[in-house]
Amino acid sequence: MEAAEEGYREILELLISKGAYVSLVGDDCDTILHIACYGGEIETVKYILFLNAVDFNKSRGMKNRTPVMAAAYPGYRDVVELLVTKGADLSLVDDYGDTILHLACRGGDVSTVRFLLSLNEVDIDARNKKGRTAADIAREKGYRRVVRLLVSRGAH
Repeated sequence: MEAAEEGYREILELLISKGAYVSLVGDDCDTILHIACYGGEIETVKYILFLNAVDFNKSRGMKNRTPVMAAAYPGYRDVVELLVTKGADLSLVDDYGDTILHLACRGGDVSTVRFLLSLNEVDIDARNKKGRTAADIAREKGYRRVVRLLVSRGAH
């Protein structure tokens, strides 16, 4: 999992060739795919997807987040895009009621937010358990460019 997070694909391949289990989960229920998505190295994520060891829509890690949510928060747009092309479910929410758009706005990466909005699959005004929208979160974090983007796309 450390090799996956750091993007050390060659080390990861070596460990797996020597019998490392890729189906184990951490104390917080994160899978190796979650960990790779937190790290954001796309080639490592592609390799783990190739192994087909994790169902990325059913596996729920820390705070009940999916791997695509794990990539959205730090703003790894290329990883988010890859998982979307593979069929990642963007309608799921975490323990706080946050959608993938909430998480992307929490991280503040305009490119990731723009990509998610371009899919027309996320509810721009969805509210989490605290009643906050993605725009509320971006505003609270001081991400003006993200707020402007959301408002330009019709966020209230």
